[in-house]
Amino acid sequence: MRDKYDLAETRYVCRRCKGLINVPSDGFYWFSSTADPNFWCATCEDLPQADVLGRPADEIPHELQLPKGFILRAVPRVEPQEVHEANLLYRPYSKRSFLSQYMAWVKLSGGLETCDWSAHATVFRRFDSESQSYSECLEYEIGDECAGRPCQFLRAQVLKPPKPEEVTCSAIRLLCDVKGSFGLCQTGDEAMILQCYLLLTGGEHFPMLVPQASILGGKRRPDFVCFVPLTRFQYKWVVVLVDRPGKPASTCAKEDAEYAQSGYSVKRILVDRSNSGTSYFKAARELKLSLGG
Repeated sequence: MRDKYDLAETRYVCRRCKGLINVPSDGFYWFSSTADPNFWCATCEDLPQADVLGRPADEIPHELQLPKGFILRAVPRVEPQEVHEANLLYRPYSKRSFLSQYMAWVKLSGGLETCDWSAHATVFRRFDSESQSYSECLEYEIGDECAGRPCQFLRAQVLKPPKPEEVTCSAIRLLCDVKGSFGLCQTGDEAMILQCYLLLTGGEHFPMLVPQASILGGKRRPDFVCFVPLTRFQYKWVVVLVDRPGKPASTCAKEDAEYAQSGYSVKRILVDRSNSGTSYFKAARELKLSLGG
């Protein structure tokens, strides 16, 4: 997922063949006219009838209003001398960006300082195995620790449903506590899906499932929103809704249309307690895969 944040191109999709048209660029590339040399569908061997994927990165909301007065920004604020490192550490509405701001909010709101999470970035030159020399290209690695262990919020990547005692991360427990002062989920269904998603995804830059964000001018507060990078200049805006059986199809269609009008695609998760096969972990895993992970 980290590579998508660094991918310097704009992506279109051909309406005829559904093939991707990738335009290398230094910024978001708008199709100008049929004479544009960058626009050619190799599959159709013709000028494409193309639609841009996602939405331009500069249209992402600068901040989101979450419950209990928590204002989440696209990336955390940093001091001028920290900008270089922050450009490596923090990406818009990523898990890392969320964690940094969430723990700062908990601390400022009088919460217990139980999370010892710390992050550091190491920058180095890429080694070319063929020439046996270092190139001018830079690589970087990020380390995350909490109390001397890998940070569970950012590094878990579990492969099976976790037992309650295996969730040791204080940030996850605070965030997913629906009855606590710092829990941001409205229901237990949302909290369990979010917990499983956080443990499944790992990945310091995986897009965060932001709970209960106020969007559409305050008219809607969906269960989750997520901003998924397609390239450095494009994002897919996703609304995730956790439903129970019996919700009228007309209500779902109306909601979907309203979100689509504002540029959001909708992903629905059905939680059916009467079905013994229903699994929060399975739902979170399917969601992760649908977001490109």
